[in-house]
Amino acid sequence: MPQRRMWFILLLVMLSGWSQLRAEEENPIVTLVKSKLNDKSKPFGMTVQFKVKEGKEKAFEDAFTAGVAATRKEPGCLEYFLNRDVDEPSTFLVFERFKNIVALESHAKTAHVAEVLKKITPLLDGDPAVKVYSIAAE
Repeated sequence: MPQRRMWFILLLVMLSGWSQLRAEEENPIVTLVKSKLNDKSKPFGMTVQFKVKEGKEKAFEDAFTAGVAATRKEPGCLEYFLNRDVDEPSTFLVFERFKNIVALESHAKTAHVAEVLKKITPLLDGDPAVKVYSIAAE
């Protein structure tokens, strides 16, 4: 399976809140984050870059509105922002920070994440790109 397609599938699993994963299986995005961080109990950041189909930018932005507000209310969420590229208006970047891996696991299982995914998937032009960051200074 090409790596780009695998990333997209991993993102879909995270965003859709699939609770059907067997108890012994871990969410692939959580596994990815754990593999990149030295201390899983510390805060971390993530970015997800989305390229949106031409003419669908407003619909994409609107679809994210409820998800942003709901995510910010999660006890494990430190920051969550949807950003739009000023040079490429069809490119969006979601910046998110969570208290720890447990907070990310909880986020991935929420109904609002599943709802956002359902709305944005048909608006995307290609696969999202995910990056993980350790917090260097606060």
